[in-house]
Amino acid sequence: ECALQALRGSDAAQRIVTPQDETYTDARLGEKIHFSSYSALNNTLVIDLGHINYVQVSPDHKIARVGAGIRLGALYLALDQYNTSFAGGICPTVGLTGLVGAGGFNMQMRALGVSSDHVLSAKVVTADGKTLLASATSNPDLFWAIRGGGGGTYGVIVELTLQLTPLPRSAMVDISWNKTENRFPVAKRFLEWAPRQPEEFTSQINIHKSTVQILGWYLGRSKQELQALINDSGLLEIGEPHSQIGGNCSTDNSRIFGVITSECLPDEKVDASILNVIPDPFTKYQDSAQFTYAETPITTSLATAEPWSRFRRLSKSFFVQKDNLVDDDTLREIIDRVAQLDDAAEVWAEWHAWNISAKGNSAFAWSDQAYAHLEFQAHGSEDSATQAVYEKWFADLESYLRPAVGCVE
Repeated sequence: ECALQALRGSDAAQRIVTPQDETYTDARLGEKIHFSSYSALNNTLVIDLGHINYVQVSPDHKIARVGAGIRLGALYLALDQYNTSFAGGICPTVGLTGLVGAGGFNMQMRALGVSSDHVLSAKVVTADGKTLLASATSNPDLFWAIRGGGGGTYGVIVELTLQLTPLPRSAMVDISWNKTENRFPVAKRFLEWAPRQPEEFTSQINIHKSTVQILGWYLGRSKQELQALINDSGLLEIGEPHSQIGGNCSTDNSRIFGVITSECLPDEKVDASILNVIPDPFTKYQDSAQFTYAETPITTSLATAEPWSRFRRLSKSFFVQKDNLVDDDTLREIIDRVAQLDDAAEVWAEWHAWNISAKGNSAFAWSDQAYAHLEFQAHGSEDSATQAVYEKWFADLESYLRPAVGCVE
């Protein structure tokens, strides 16, 4: 009853899901199901902002007021209409507020900074029911905290004002190796080389049980310039790599590069429909009935994106600092650990080159000191014994790697 009084509109009751509704389990879960269930706690209220997803661009196309629940794919397609964009990540189902609340990794960040650096202001509903404007001049402490200080902590963000940035045509690279023995030398060279390249080059390495891949976005540069960069890296001298380098990539093409294509295509051949996500863009959860409400994509000129699969997820993240780099023995050990779990875990390491040039002023703590970000992910299991093995693997990784990369006095 209390929640109903807080909502406006004749369909308010339709937007409330209680434990008695068959769609309850589905409605309270996000894309990835964490076993810690941080976003699906008992006896709590989950507020889904996915349908607060408007985009209002200023006449000069430099600023946008955006509903805080919008997904990145929908935001990018809306901004395409104004020939501009936002410094954000490549996963189209990620929510904007969660992105900036955690800082905002993106493939332009070494030159442009993390996504939270591009937030000009926000409307925030605090625990006492007040709606506050948070900006550099209004509630500056709140403004500082909501940008990179952790999502869902200081209030409910309902609107963000963004600084827009037209992104130039760029060059992209996708290099892969299919032999287990290539993983260590490739990862070693990547960590030595990638964070030290020109700030326009942001890249990541994906390490699996028997394969390794590098993806990179050379912002505003040509195919020839990127080819020269890669030729000088020494990476192509390791094993038998398959290398794909493209140039003149449009922004939408760049965002789907390495996801559904490894080519820079003519604009008319770029299929950006993967960006055209609906507000709740995920598959149903197991046998639970799926909650739906006004699931309309941002544009009807493209096909609607297929729902993204939900999965049980385990993960750990570590920041490597500029003054405390990972030594060879540690690097070899953590790569070997990726191969220890069974194939069903689909474990992989996704590591990003940092060393950001742009200096931000948000609560995100790693902008200045981060040299690289090491993330490890795996699919969980419904079998309790198997799940216990997976959880122990992550606990052991934490015990081993955290002391090696943790804060140095």
